[in-house]
Amino acid sequence: MIGDVLVSSIICNNLKEAYPNAQIDYMVYASTIPVLEGNPNIDNFILFKEEYRKSKWSFFKFLMSIRKEEYDIIIDAYSKLESWLTVLFSGAAQKISYKKNGRTFLYTDNIDLLLLPKSNLGLTIERRLSLLKPLNLDIEINPVPKLYVTDQEKIVANELLVRHGINVDKKTIMVSIIGSSDIKTYPLRYMSMVVDFIADTTDVNILFNYIPNQIEEATQIYKGCKKSTQEHIYFDVLGNNLREYIALMNICDLIIGNDGGAINIAKSLNKPSFIIFSPWIEKKMWATFEDGKFHKSVHLQDYKLELFNNKSEKELKKASLQLYEYFTPDYFLEELRWFLNYNLSENNELLLENSIHKNLQENREHKLSVLIITLNEIENIDSLIKNVSFADEIIVVDSFSSDGTVEAVKRYNNVRLIQHEFVNFSNQRNFALEQATNDWVLFIDADERISTDLQYEIIDTLKNPGNIVAYGFYRKFYFKNIPIKFSGYQTDKVFRLFNKNYVAYNREKLVHETLHINGKSKIVTNILDHYSYINDESYKEKLIKYAKLRAEELYLKKLKPNFFHFYIKPAYRFLYHFIIRFGFLDGKKGYKISRLNAFGVQQRYVELRKLYTSKK
Repeated sequence: MIGDVLVSSIICNNLKEAYPNAQIDYMVYASTIPVLEGNPNIDNFILFKEEYRKSKWSFFKFLMSIRKEEYDIIIDAYSKLESWLTVLFSGAAQKISYKKNGRTFLYTDNIDLLLLPKSNLGLTIERRLSLLKPLNLDIEINPVPKLYVTDQEKIVANELLVRHGINVDKKTIMVSIIGSSDIKTYPLRYMSMVVDFIADTTDVNILFNYIPNQIEEATQIYKGCKKSTQEHIYFDVLGNNLREYIALMNICDLIIGNDGGAINIAKSLNKPSFIIFSPWIEKKMWATFEDGKFHKSVHLQDYKLELFNNKSEKELKKASLQLYEYFTPDYFLEELRWFLNYNLSENNELLLENSIHKNLQENREHKLSVLIITLNEIENIDSLIKNVSFADEIIVVDSFSSDGTVEAVKRYNNVRLIQHEFVNFSNQRNFALEQATNDWVLFIDADERISTDLQYEIIDTLKNPGNIVAYGFYRKFYFKNIPIKFSGYQTDKVFRLFNKNYVAYNREKLVHETLHINGKSKIVTNILDHYSYINDESYKEKLIKYAKLRAEELYLKKLKPNFFHFYIKPAYRFLYHFIIRFGFLDGKKGYKISRLNAFGVQQRYVELRKLYTSKK
């Protein structure tokens, strides 16, 4: 449960980042509260007590207390009977959970359960983050669970080491020697061999992690170690409770051992981990942040795949103890040696957050440059830069903004700022292309955002693009953060990811620029989010800006506006969006968008008439 609670806390962390003034409550069992204490992103703990299972009346009163809170959003990462009833009685306007047969009616948003991880975050992390997708949070999602240790707790933990005569100048390793059950516990005699190897390979302090009722097994492991190894083991250095263990783990340098709560605590404290998985546990679920350096895990399936062929999870669980016997330490000791050398090195300053981004970048075949064109985008620029931080290079081409955009960009060391006078969109995009140091580029507008799924698809695409030189994205148009399903935007498509050596923008198009592609192209699966409409005023400003540029194109073509252009074309544009492209199904939003688009067409010819008047 500790691992589940810690992983699910990333939902709270990201919600508070997106909605700093919102009340974020977390429903958990009382026994797991210690791993959440001090988390500034959680306002209240809603305790689910054992009495609610024993007494229907107590459970009903609990459900009514939830109802009184009048929650706006409920995210159910548990999806079991108790949570179904909580969701049902909550009255929340938006209810989010995983899509499961027979219960989709309970939720407004049913999220497909991911079956395979898309990154080194691990499937359990990716599944939790997928629950945030319906909210379209305008932040850079942080996937890392965190624990918070007070200064006083750090002092107590250090005093505990000193009291036991431990040399604090040495590195200290925590060994998670026993799992939560026998079928999640590496054979005791094998664990003694692993501890011997640690002592033989390094000069460190070794602490054992176990709970009082596991003292017999812990003693057996200790006695199974060599005498020389026992001199490095501090057997009785234990926290009196979970918070004290967390503080103790916080001053250790890394953790090795059985998968479980102790490992997840260590990861949340940004400690390197070497995990020995049980044969029946799926590594893809809990091998979180696996990069082979900072976090490394081993599974019998990595070495003896034939033992797992055609075996169900139920069969593997039943055969766990037998399979464990095959999993001798000699399979992975050299990997453990490398892990120890790497993470105990004084020169290693790798942090978990860095390892995530580094892993994502190292796994792509081609480096990526993100190109951003700006003019007075202070409202968007910070969240946009965070949104594209997975790129190898970020370039902002600014048209001499006056609203603080330039100053905001300069705060980012990973962003290159270039100021270039704006002539038209095609000219500006072609100029930006010339600045990219990588062949593969991604253009992103200030009012667009890349979802986590699209980010991973881009990364996967760059591993092996083959003979494809350009990729197009369908876009989802948002009206005040609410997606528009019709009104002509259901087929909105743009080409934004491409090899710059095979493309160029048509210089004759001043607005709604056209990309010439010399090679094969393809449409990606995931959708680009387009937050173009914030309010009437800003959207009208965009339409007028585009109208002026389009008017210049038409003036060069010597088109003279007449009654048809001023009245018939705008009327047709309204009917096209509202009737032909089903804008009426979007209700008032569809009507407003259709009317504004008609205004944009009319404004085009108003601006064209102004050009003719000014040239006389």
